[in-house]
Amino acid sequence: MNVISMSSGDFWMALLEAEATLTLNITIGLAVGELILALGVVERFFAPLVPLLGRSGINEKIAAAMLLAAGSSRSAAALISGAYANHEVTREEATLGTLSLSFPGYLRRWVGTATMASAIAGTAGFIFSLVLLLRSACRFAWVVAILVRRGRGRTVSGHMPPPPSSPEWRQRARKLGKMLARSLPWAWAFFALTYALVPLVDAFFTEHIARLGFYSFIPAEGWAIAVSSLAHVTAALSSASGAMASGALGVGQAVLALLVGNMVGSVTRTMRQNVGYWVGIFPKELIPGLLRWHFATTMILEVVSIFIAWCAAGVSVFG
Repeated sequence: MNVISMSSGDFWMALLEAEATLTLNITIGLAVGELILALGVVERFFAPLVPLLGRSGINEKIAAAMLLAAGSSRSAAALISGAYANHEVTREEATLGTLSLSFPGYLRRWVGTATMASAIAGTAGFIFSLVLLLRSACRFAWVVAILVRRGRGRTVSGHMPPPPSSPEWRQRARKLGKMLARSLPWAWAFFALTYALVPLVDAFFTEHIARLGFYSFIPAEGWAIAVSSLAHVTAALSSASGAMASGALGVGQAVLALLVGNMVGSVTRTMRQNVGYWVGIFPKELIPGLLRWHFATTMILEVVSIFIAWCAAGVSVFG
């Protein structure tokens, strides 16, 4: 692949075929994800864990919120906020309980995330999404272990609020349409851009990144993927797909670049996705502790996952 080949008909035909395959894969992947969610698979998976958590010493309100989070993380956070206002949970329980909601909430979303990531970036996309899920599960286990150790020995009463009912099929179809309208333009643009301009990206990053000594950590195209993740995860996945299609990156290097980009965007992602509704739901004295615990646990696990991916890529574990 080089810039001159862009003038040939073969290049444009190959690019259009690749874009058509990408579109089909994304559409099927997101549709399958919505189908699995509509059948309530995630809720059925998580519900049996709640009584076990209660018997382990976790406050029943926190345990109930974990179940509720499988349907709606924000509703679960509101439940914890109400329990804190009524002095039913301590500040520490409210803080750690809120952090625990991310895993059941992400477990539900992961179905769609994994199918979309796999559709766009193939094996690298699936491994990336799996690492995100495992990392979320590790933080959940970490937080739950602290809650159990410091719990008051309360048990679950057995009266659990049911998760929100799934939207009707017509609503899900509209939601799928909105997801496709939001995701496909990113995928088309960044796949084409990366597929076509890998030589230019390589030259630019080789000159600048190599000079700073970072080029040996991730190849030049990997840094381009990491930077594109600041725009949107679909942009990073599409860039990774284009780089692998052009032969510039292997699967392991693409996974590493995606994880680095995920960490780079973690601060802005937290401010955009978490802080906004935390401030609206929780009293102000809880916010500093939530932020400290969130960033500490997130950054530690991100660094560990990047180090493991770097070692795995170095010994060609991913192929």
